[in-house]
Amino acid sequence: MKYKIIIACMCLFSCGPTYDCDASAEDLKRDECLLIVKKLTDKYSRFDYKGINPFTKKECDCNSETSDRWWVNYKEHIKIGDTLIKQKGELVFSIHKKDTILRFNFECDGKIYK
Repeated sequence: MKYKIIIACMCLFSCGPTYDCDASAEDLKRDECLLIVKKLTDKYSRFDYKGINPFTKKECDCNSETSDRWWVNYKEHIKIGDTLIKQKGELVFSIHKKDTILRFNFECDGKIYK
């Protein structure tokens, strides 16, 4: 009986969904975030910053169901007045501060994507 339980558990864990890092990277390349932060969000909420596009000077936000889980990792680094930049076609998320630029490459299963 003990062996049947162990085998059943092994089957359940080995049959789980696999995460395709390359496909995720291609999806993330489609997103863009160009924003001077004017409003911070609750630290427990999703990545949802509002502000001004530094190029068009129009109000905008950086909401993305695709990149949300990647960008939210850097919330503790973001303050009002910072500029967030993630260009389409790239896998680098940057936070431009007054005297520093923080750059974060997308990383998945130990592989760094650029």
